[in-house]
Amino acid sequence: MDRYLKTYRSIFKMNVKALMIYEADFIVGVIAMIFKTLINFSILLVLFNKIDNIRAWNFDEMLFLYGFSTTSFALWHCFFINTITIPIYIKTGELDRFLLMPQNPLFLIISEGFDEDGWGELLLAIVISVIAIIRLEISGAILILLPLLCFASSFIYAGISIFLSCFAFFTVENTDLTDLTMNLNEFAKYPIDIYSKFLKIIFSFVLPIGFASYFPSLIFLRGVNSFNILMLIATFIVSIGFFVIAFKFWMLCLKKYTSAGT
Repeated sequence: MDRYLKTYRSIFKMNVKALMIYEADFIVGVIAMIFKTLINFSILLVLFNKIDNIRAWNFDEMLFLYGFSTTSFALWHCFFINTITIPIYIKTGELDRFLLMPQNPLFLIISEGFDEDGWGELLLAIVISVIAIIRLEISGAILILLPLLCFASSFIYAGISIFLSCFAFFTVENTDLTDLTMNLNEFAKYPIDIYSKFLKIIFSFVLPIGFASYFPSLIFLRGVNSFNILMLIATFIVSIGFFVIAFKFWMLCLKKYTSAGT
């Protein structure tokens, strides 16, 4: 484990230095992502200009849910975004480069990816979350759990992107399928109650984005009770468990890999 941490630290520093070579590009990228997130956020403002609540969720509660889901997704964007590049690595045969290295290829792929856009998204998501917390007057030691839950939830998006990318081992290319990870985040910004029974099952047990925002948010918005405590614990279990399943699926698919370089 120590060896992996040292490797990640070294690669992370190199990624940062590489971005700083083009400092202006980095700053523009961060600002552009902030504006993009603001434009998406404006949809929520327009929506609540027309209605008072969504299935008994008022504006401040939706603001918290939006901030929570966007923070979780932004952490994936910052640290796991390169998993959606796996189909390209497979198609070009560049995956071979990672297989020749002494550490797990998935770890190296994750470490190599560093998207500056995600940091702008993360910054704005944190600001939105803080505003929601202040407006809702959420306080107490329970807030310590919030960043841990956001980080844990980012592993759900990581698991989804790894799982979808692995289909490229059989189809050689499926970049459209991996883009689904980004689209799923839009569903996570709203209460799972508003969706059909079929989608509730999908978002709870198949592609568990309900645990990327809705279920862990309940304890902050609906108070401490047995169900919300159970959902809080389940968030950690589902997040890590789903990521482990995706990793096992990756290892299984990797055994079937034959170079497809052109």
